[in-house]
Amino acid sequence: MAKAYKITSDPFFVNGNLTLDGATAGTFQQTQISLPLDSLNQEGILVHAVYFTSTDVSFGGNFNAYSRIQMQLTATSKTAMVGANDANLIGRREMVVIGGTAEFSGPHVVDFIGEQGPYAEDDNLMIVATDDCFLGGVTTSNQITDKSIQVRLVCSRIRLDSAAYAALVTNELSN
Repeated sequence: MAKAYKITSDPFFVNGNLTLDGATAGTFQQTQISLPLDSLNQEGILVHAVYFTSTDVSFGGNFNAYSRIQMQLTATSKTAMVGANDANLIGRREMVVIGGTAEFSGPHVVDFIGEQGPYAEDDNLMIVATDDCFLGGVTTSNQITDKSIQVRLVCSRIRLDSAAYAALVTNELSN
């Protein structure tokens, strides 16, 4: 079976970061990350892996509280955190601390989609055909200090055939 794309570069990194403002804790925030694409030549990005890091979730003495930082990487702009059923979700992670009456549990790391271990060039999380991706995040309202989230994509440039390129661009722009 023929592939709809051909890898045209060695793997490279695309990085991004976002500061979640403590003054607006509980509100979704997002930043745009530019991808090095030549859309005139039907070029896309093949994402092999996504690695997230973040500031620790504050314990803050919040007894009987659920505290978390959520982060996601998507191929299109979003207004809130999305689930695994969103076709443009590339990767997502949560850092969670649960406070009891006198103790804390965590931080717990929950990876929904992403490659957190070593990657191989034949690992394919997603193909992105538009020029940007978006790093978004939100904290629970009890996280009152600024938090930082970072992402690193491991990706390769690909050349798509006309039908695959048209289908991917249409899919990304319609969601």
